[in-house]
Amino acid sequence: MKKLVLLAALVTGLSASAQDYKGHYGIGFVIGKPSGFSIKKFNNSREALQYTVGYNTDQNSEINLGVDFLLHNYDYIRAERGSIPLYYGLGVHVRSYENKSQIYARVPLGISYELNDLPLDIFFEFCPGLAVVPTPSLVINYGVGGRFFFDVKHTAEKIDGAI
Repeated sequence: MKKLVLLAALVTGLSASAQDYKGHYGIGFVIGKPSGFSIKKFNNSREALQYTVGYNTDQNSEINLGVDFLLHNYDYIRAERGSIPLYYGLGVHVRSYENKSQIYARVPLGISYELNDLPLDIFFEFCPGLAVVPTPSLVINYGVGGRFFFDVKHTAEKIDGAI
């Protein structure tokens, strides 16, 4: 019975965050260059931090870690259901391959579809960048992905109240 109450509290916490997940965490995946995991944390309704842990096998096996500061604009595209923000930002990434490392700055340019009834988003982004270490060079990242959003604090309170 205790497990059933705990599960109900968890589901209630997740569904409550479907109404307004700004300020909460989104965890998902991205397929592209690099492919991997994406974590997004909204600071307010327009600003977010996006963390990426990726892997690429194009030419060299490489691992990519990075963070982007994103600004969202909801004014350009209107949707009957959900929201379609355009976003842009600035990020710093580190790429490691063949016993070498590269640090680069990038400019994420993207579009996202945020579902109205579910705490999900689907996105596409194109991110030109400039490597600064070890030598200057052009870097291009791109990807399509999706994230599931949840309210950590609200869910923890529901679980705590159920126990």
